[in-house]
Amino acid sequence: MNGYPETDIPIRLLIIESSLNEAEAHISTLRNAGLVVHPTVAVDDDALLDIADNEKPELILLSLTDTTDKLTATLKLCRAVFHDAPYVILYKNPETDPDTLLQIMRDGARDVVCTSDPDHLQLVVMRESENLSIRKELALTQQKLKEAEARCNTLIASSQDAIAYIHEGMHMQANPAYLQMFGYVDMGELEGLPILDMIPAKDHKSIKAFLRTLGNEHAELNIACQNSAGETFDAKLEFSPATYDGEPCTQLVIRNEAQNKELEQTIELLSNQDAQTGLANRQYFMAKMEQQIATLRETGGGCSLFYIVIDDFREIRAEIGITASDNLLKELAGILSRNINKSDLLSRFGDHSFTILSTKQNPIDAETMAERLRLLIEEFVYQQTNVTCCIGISLLDQEITGSQDFINRAYHAYEAARNSGGNRYSLYDASEMQASYGEDNTGDEARINELIQHALENDRFRLVYQPIVSLQGDSREHYAVLTRLLDNNNEEILPDYFIRHAKQGEQMAKVDRWVINKAIEELAEQRTEGKKVNFFISISSAGLEDDGMLLWICDCLRKHRAKGPWITFQIQDKELRNHIQTAKKLIEGLKKIKCQLAIDQFGASPKAETLLKHLPVDFVKFDFELMQDLASKQEQQDHLNELNALAKQHNIKTIAMGVEDANSLAILWTVGVNYIQGYFLQEPSENISYEFSSA
Repeated sequence: MNGYPETDIPIRLLIIESSLNEAEAHISTLRNAGLVVHPTVAVDDDALLDIADNEKPELILLSLTDTTDKLTATLKLCRAVFHDAPYVILYKNPETDPDTLLQIMRDGARDVVCTSDPDHLQLVVMRESENLSIRKELALTQQKLKEAEARCNTLIASSQDAIAYIHEGMHMQANPAYLQMFGYVDMGELEGLPILDMIPAKDHKSIKAFLRTLGNEHAELNIACQNSAGETFDAKLEFSPATYDGEPCTQLVIRNEAQNKELEQTIELLSNQDAQTGLANRQYFMAKMEQQIATLRETGGGCSLFYIVIDDFREIRAEIGITASDNLLKELAGILSRNINKSDLLSRFGDHSFTILSTKQNPIDAETMAERLRLLIEEFVYQQTNVTCCIGISLLDQEITGSQDFINRAYHAYEAARNSGGNRYSLYDASEMQASYGEDNTGDEARINELIQHALENDRFRLVYQPIVSLQGDSREHYAVLTRLLDNNNEEILPDYFIRHAKQGEQMAKVDRWVINKAIEELAEQRTEGKKVNFFISISSAGLEDDGMLLWICDCLRKHRAKGPWITFQIQDKELRNHIQTAKKLIEGLKKIKCQLAIDQFGASPKAETLLKHLPVDFVKFDFELMQDLASKQEQQDHLNELNALAKQHNIKTIAMGVEDANSLAILWTVGVNYIQGYFLQEPSENISYEFSSA
């Protein structure tokens, strides 16, 4: 059709025509051309006013009336109620005065079309449909640009580096760090000042020569600067072409190297430290232990690992309360810190467990140290509460394959001490202590499956919760629901140890049902208490194949008086791909009860967009591996950026899991990720008490 392809872009059409038959003829003409139109017809001005509150037309077809005054009045009414909606004038008489039609175009009509020329009408509406699509894309792009500029401005304002914008040698804008560096109170003092005022007079000649050579590429200059008091300091100036308020200019960045080193040290400390006790956190400890093992393998040296767990801590917490028990752990951390060698590494490994990587190399020295620490804790009394502990010891030997194997041995030594009555230590002995839940052990399947069955029948699972916090100002309180299995001594078995066995023993669907029921029960209680929390609950592949799962979820919602919109069900990317038909059926039912859907471990499989096209996804949770060394791997950052942009194209919110350091957090914020989840915020906890307002 004269160069205009058919389009399936829908367009909301308002037809102002006194004859319904004529209006229907116009609609048929457009649909015969393959156009997707959603028409509304107004036969007069009263009908136009009646639909004004409910309709937002994207194009108006207005029939030319006999009088110019009537047309002018109708157009005035259209502009009043539909603002800037474009309009096309339809005229019936081919003999209509050309000057009249030309004046109509001058007055703002997109076109004038004779009703006896249907091809012309089709072309005009097709053109307007394409223009509408372009305008929408432009508006979306402008909005994205506005958001990106807002994020950049916020980053610049909060940057520790001094940043200014220079035009023809004069200051246009500067951030607080720049003002502070040069001793100015506000931008009013600095605006219009030449850059030469920031450079000692002896260097003016060299800075002028440098500025003359500036082109459209990044350039750097090491030079002395001076503040408003005349004090000089060495600085590295970085110049880059930029725009500010639409004007071309130069961005100047001055990096304060001493301040940057201090900031890096602070970030590293925060990333590696447990916020409550001040000790090393679990991630840092495991990384350091891996390094230590590798070093000792080369040198032939040795070391020991102590796994310390407070006895009956859950009962202590129930008795003295959360705040007091947290203070108790802090004081115990202080006792341990003061009674180990400076070369030893102490960490808070879990909720009420500590680990020590020690230079002790032989059993006698290690056992002596363990007994001394055990006695110190036994002698400690907090608010009339006696505290004891069990300590597991493992010595590094050639059979230990890595840090996880090392920690497993210390853990099983601790188990032996606990099973012997508590308040004692135990040294790992391979002939007596076989790992109960290790990856390499194949003799424990029956035991773990028995524990799982017992947990299902006697509520021996425990739910823990990890906050999902917005980076974009959303104040809603989201929590991921995680599951722990309790053994016969009320100690937690982590999912890595039992989920594989639950799948092999065909118990996973039952585990899913238990978790869903308990999570909905807890969610309803939290909502009853006035908390506006929302839960992310996992469904496994076994749950997808469970024909009664949807009905079970509906029954749980009814039983606990909960609502679907409070819940987001998350399903792993690979599980969705492997069970796409059953997943579609379940998801369709979940959507009917207003539940939301999240794809877990998104980005782990190729062709990430496939699921987004075919499923009504609300969230994607990026694969854990994308967070590993994110700050140091540009290729990984680029991949994350692509995945995030892909999700945004489908209006899907994004969540980064496994966030464990501040460097990654800054990158995620810059990329535009919506939410984060990980140990950097809070480790999984039984308490639903995260302060979202302070995040």
